Amino acid sequence: MVLVVYIAVILVAVVLFTGWWRVALAPFKIRADRMTVAKLGLRVPAEHAARVDSILSSFAGGFNAMIAAPSASAWERYCDTRQALDGPFAQEGAAMGYTVRRLFQFDAAKFEARLPRRYPGFRYLHHVGLGFWSGMRNHSPQHLAQVTANLDPLYRYLCYDGYGFKHGFFDYPHDPTSLRKLDALDGYARNAAYQGVGRALFFYFMQDPDLLSEHVAKLGPHAIDAAGGAGLASVFIFPDQMEVPLELMTRLPAEWHKDIHQGMCFGLKARSINDPEQFERDMARLADPVREAIYASIRECDRAETQVRAQRAEDGYQRWRVLVAQWMAVHIDYPLAAVKAPGPSKPRHQPVTT
Repeated sequence: MVLVVYIAVILVAVVLFTGWWRVALAPFKIRADRMTVAKLGLRVPAEHAARVDSILSSFAGGFNAMIAAPSASAWERYCDTRQALDGPFAQEGAAMGYTVRRLFQFDAAKFEARLPRRYPGFRYLHHVGLGFWSGMRNHSPQHLAQVTANLDPLYRYLCYDGYGFKHGFFDYPHDPTSLRKLDALDGYARNAAYQGVGRALFFYFMQDPDLLSEHVAKLGPHAIDAAGGAGLASVFIFPDQMEVPLELMTRLPAEWHKDIHQGMCFGLKARSINDPEQFERDMARLADPVREAIYASIRECDRAETQVRAQRAEDGYQRWRVLVAQWMAVHIDYPLAAVKAPGPSKPRHQPVTT
């Protein structure tokens, strides 16, 4: 009997030490075969369906590798296998699985240390993924506020973006009233959540800009936030085919252009730090005026972030978005067509900051 107990203790210790206990989380894995354009009913042009399928598969793969693989580094190896286009989505999915892997225990300081600070090139995606998980868990606005309370004062708003994306992507197509939950969010968190809704709507209606405009317009005072989200998603999905988002964004209402421009800037900033070398290759394919408009906008994005961080204001994320939108309205022809008034004696190209 003593021997049996001894062996059982050893087996339990081995399972715990090696991480094999995580196979018990397998029921929480995402069915990748259900995350496709066809299964989700996304209105995606046929020529882009394989791209979106790969993005969705990478997101699911990152989540699954994070929660159910015995090795603590399996999710990193999985993300490393993805191509530059899909890698950020795998990172987002992995961040979504962060609290599942830790048996639903969350500590903001540990999250920041283990994901965004360790892999700063994906810091935006990690915060979005964390908020996506709160959406999947149907956390109340009050619970989500507790999750974000001690995160980076700017990037914590991206959790609300992820939360809004979940409701816009999985709930809204079946129940338009589901977005009412977002109205219970406090202050600018609500705006950030509708930015996520806009990203989701772009996935659903990228084939039909008129239908996209119709659904965004239904959001009333938050239509401009959703329009910004649509602009962000457009360039983030097509960083290597910028002609696609540039053409699509010209077909959205003029009153949203300032906010769409801001979203496009944020999306390109994110891509520029995900994989700087690939971003440079993608930008090299563009005409000079477009490329310089993008680099100038990213530099302004960095400058505005530095400014609002120095101010330490509670509404820093809002100021960040507003400053970028205002600057682009003055200096950049829509959509990212050219710099209107380049500064004196600046070089044509400056590497983006990380």
